[in-house]
Amino acid sequence: MNAKEFVDSLFAGYEETAALSDFKEELLGNLNAKIESLVKKGMEEGAAFEKASAELGDVSSLADDLSLKKRKEVFEEVYMDIRKYMPAARVAAYVVFGVLALFGIIAGFVTYFATRMELDLALNLTSSFGALMPFIVIAIMGFTYLGLTQETASDYPMSKKRAAWYALSVSLISFGITIMPVTYFSSKFAGTSFEVMTTIAILIPFVLPGGGLLAFLVLTEKDRLKPWAKEFRAGVAKREMAMWNDPATATRFGMFSGAIWIFAVGLFILLGFALSFKFSWLVFVFAVAIQLLVQGIMSKNISVSGKN
Repeated sequence: MNAKEFVDSLFAGYEETAALSDFKEELLGNLNAKIESLVKKGMEEGAAFEKASAELGDVSSLADDLSLKKRKEVFEEVYMDIRKYMPAARVAAYVVFGVLALFGIIAGFVTYFATRMELDLALNLTSSFGALMPFIVIAIMGFTYLGLTQETASDYPMSKKRAAWYALSVSLISFGITIMPVTYFSSKFAGTSFEVMTTIAILIPFVLPGGGLLAFLVLTEKDRLKPWAKEFRAGVAKREMAMWNDPATATRFGMFSGAIWIFAVGLFILLGFALSFKFSWLVFVFAVAIQLLVQGIMSKNISVSGKN
């Protein structure tokens, strides 16, 4: 029995539809990829097929009593997601972009310390940021593209074309932001009185188009969540709705929230006058954390009571 015959046997008795045929092709691709991975590790092809098909058979036994729709979901969640592996080429690409980012940071520091005794400070900083900029921009662009086209346990991969547009928008924004210190310090070295205006103006040709493109892509983004992730999200939304639709729970949360923020404002003023307002604002960070903790505990209690 070859891999195709084995996959066909898993769905014997089900009506052959176009959707089922596509799913079986995808499942077959995953099975062959698993076999190929085991062969590359030194296993004989026959033994690799036996091992990969045995794992797939274990999943099949879990789904024996389920409908076709649920059976497909079990295969997707248990086998096709968890056993997904990242190809060596993609791993190499992540490493290359990581090395580029690290090289840019090191080049920036080397440039700074190598020229700080010879150049004016403004020109020294211009050179440092100039050495850093291209490597960081390329690394950010690469990580964005790789991250969006990578299938995860909860998301399907984005199309390469759309991911490329995302990478372009992010690269424009990052280029505009990293070129700002170069523009500022070079203008300062030149002795102009418009260094701040020039630096802000650099946002127009880079950050504004990049931000506009990014906003368009985000607002037109389609849901790439996998079935189990959608169910989890729906469950979270249901718990939140149950929390806010229950008057008693909403009242308790409002009282807790009010008490937290009244205490935070009072402590902020007290610490500000007693110590310094430079550090007393940290009280609000802890207040937000405590409020989120209270909300999480109340949401968990609702979930437990709902199950009971």
